[in-house]
Amino acid sequence: MSGESEIYPIASVLIPTYNRAETIRYVLEGLKKQTFKDFEVLIVLKPSGDETQKVIEKSKNSLSIITIIQNQGCMIDALNIGLENAHGKFLTFLDDDAVPLQDWLEKIVETYESLKVGGVAGEVMPAWILDGKPAPLQESGSEIRPDYTQFMKNWRRKLWSKPLEGLEDYFIYISKAGSVERNVDLSNYGMVKSLLGMGANMSVLTKALGDFKFPSSWILGLAYEQYMAWHLWKKGYSLVFNPKAKVHHLVHGQTLSRQIRDRRKNILRYVEKQLLFYRLYTLEKHLSIKHRICFNTFSLLSCLKNMSVDLRNLDALSAIFLGDIIGLKYLISRKINGNYDLLHDLKTIIG
Repeated sequence: MSGESEIYPIASVLIPTYNRAETIRYVLEGLKKQTFKDFEVLIVLKPSGDETQKVIEKSKNSLSIITIIQNQGCMIDALNIGLENAHGKFLTFLDDDAVPLQDWLEKIVETYESLKVGGVAGEVMPAWILDGKPAPLQESGSEIRPDYTQFMKNWRRKLWSKPLEGLEDYFIYISKAGSVERNVDLSNYGMVKSLLGMGANMSVLTKALGDFKFPSSWILGLAYEQYMAWHLWKKGYSLVFNPKAKVHHLVHGQTLSRQIRDRRKNILRYVEKQLLFYRLYTLEKHLSIKHRICFNTFSLLSCLKNMSVDLRNLDALSAIFLGDIIGLKYLISRKINGNYDLLHDLKTIIG
């Protein structure tokens, strides 16, 4: 990451992209309309042969865009490239299908200036393109805020989603079972503490990151947001969720998975979520094997119950066992010689 200087912009907007010409055009249009103007757009582009690069070039007259070509690697590698090349005081993450509302950056910068925090996440609303413009699918829709029943809310907190010590008042948090959870009681109370949210809309204080870098042993990057937020939190930084900083997340049936077949991608998503526990286990003393067993037991029962309704539960069932096998191999190897290639095992899932 580059050091601060008066010639650098206040904010850097990082957008990893691949084969997304049809959506990134709306993202860039949203950035052109921002009420806060002092920012650069850092696009990490993995070429796909579509029109994405042409769309980006057309916007360079209206936006300060830096394009970096990523010739190899996965999503997590694109994020590391962004970390290394960002100049702004604040580094904001934006998906190539997440269209920011006009005051998106203004709300983020205001939050930093008023609260002196290390990270800010915002609201993500599902949307589609209607008459050439993003439109919410429903007025109160949110991809961030959970919709648990009272029964599920109570039992989740007691048995398998109890927060790590110090995260009891956080909206999005990491549980003692190593899972990413949400505190329903805090989801409708405006600005709250939170271990960030979704990579489609979040930001960090650049100097807070220091020499932080994501491990290369990721493909899709599931739960990378909370992994990074945990590192900032352990440094003593507070992080918040501000629902007024909003983006429209376009619904189009694709992700940054980069041409991975759907079922294998689905299994990989579940496995990467499972691995958050193992990535943090040697670093976070409050992770609990007992809570992990409760979490896995509930997950298994839930998958079996819903198998006939949605076959994706079969993928989740497979991933629970596969994720723990890979995770245990990872932990054992770290104790013995540290030579285990976690990324190799993840790649075997997708073929």
